Amino acid sequence: MKKVIFLATIVACSTTGAFAQKYDDIKGLLALGQIAKAKESYDKNSTNEKFFTKPEGYILKAALYSSLALDSSKAAEADKNRTEADAALAKYKEMEPDLKLMEEPTYKNTPYNLYAAYFNAGIADINNKAYEPAYDKFKKTVDYSELLIAKKIMNKQMDTAAIYYAGLLAENTKHADEAQKYYARIADAKIKEFNDASYESVYQGLVRYYAGKNDNANFEKYKAIGKELYPQSEFFTYSMLDFAVGGSSDFNERVASLEKLLAANPEDYKSNITLAEIIYDTLDSRKANAVPPGNAEELEAKMLAALNKASSLKPGEMQPYLLLGDHYLLKSEKYRDAMVTAETNVTKKGAKATADDKAQLAEAKKTYGANYELAKNNYEKAAELFAKMSNLDAGQKRSYRAIAGNLAEYYSYKIEDSKGADRDKFIALEKKWDDIFSKLR
Repeated sequence: MKKVIFLATIVACSTTGAFAQKYDDIKGLLALGQIAKAKESYDKNSTNEKFFTKPEGYILKAALYSSLALDSSKAAEADKNRTEADAALAKYKEMEPDLKLMEEPTYKNTPYNLYAAYFNAGIADINNKAYEPAYDKFKKTVDYSELLIAKKIMNKQMDTAAIYYAGLLAENTKHADEAQKYYARIADAKIKEFNDASYESVYQGLVRYYAGKNDNANFEKYKAIGKELYPQSEFFTYSMLDFAVGGSSDFNERVASLEKLLAANPEDYKSNITLAEIIYDTLDSRKANAVPPGNAEELEAKMLAALNKASSLKPGEMQPYLLLGDHYLLKSEKYRDAMVTAETNVTKKGAKATADDKAQLAEAKKTYGANYELAKNNYEKAAELFAKMSNLDAGQKRSYRAIAGNLAEYYSYKIEDSKGADRDKFIALEKKWDDIFSKLR
């Protein structure tokens, strides 16, 4: 029985030694550059599963296939060879984490061959506008560059070009979070250019990204670095508000961006007034045949909240009062149409007008009057600010004159249904604003 066990051990050792010899034979052919013969020998011996019992079986395969991946005469098989080499090297690294065999001359260039193969294939994809596959290849390129740098095969701190391409492709293929990881490595090192090519887009990409994330700390960080490296660029003078407004032409996206900005800083006057202006331009559009959005009531609530907040933050600013006045004036005009219709119904029916007709007219007048009064209140606040100003420019005079005209019209309307002291008061106020209107010609 002992003899049987002893003989079996001899056989196992002999088999291992035999495969070690096969490794050496293939390695020798690779070292001599005889790739075709190395492939023949590999094909002959690798069918035996024992070929891959040791890590060397995998790194040998990776070395062979990485060489084949760069062979221009085998371009049609390049993708397959590159993939085979990549998988084999991954298995080798799993079996031998210290990568000791990679220090041998025959194997040392394996990761470099794969780096070059992925880089070249990625550039070819870019030229063919196949950006998603190109991005996948440049992710691999960066991974291999880091391995080469760690093993001191590549003598540099980072492979800037590969990282830049990976970031650019990630951004172009809508992998924004991944793009910024690559861009940040370049930006944190304050790298300005590579081979005379400016990297300003890297810093711009980071600023845009963090503006979209409403991350003010990183937004300011990369904006400051961008401004330091590219002092002539206007881009690095933009604020978070500029990006919230100008980052998209889509109305809903702009509103959402501004709301995110306000959620982080609700006391910011400029963000409040800008949100209100954007909604106002849509809600009270002067464009011909403009149709109110389906969520007009929701938008109005947001606009009014922003305007009221803005006026509370800066009571001396005129814009909130002007927008509120114009909004309520336009709104009252819509209710005026309903009031006229209700009034016509009552007039037509004369004595036969029903109680319901009269109630509808009363309600229409009330709604119209309430909105008209809100317009008046805000116009008067704006007029107070105008009255304190000296040397009004042409635009300011036009705005003040329009306000005076609207206020004169309001008090003219109030005179119609008033009596006694109220009537005298409204007559005096109408004259006051009419006089101001005339003086501002």
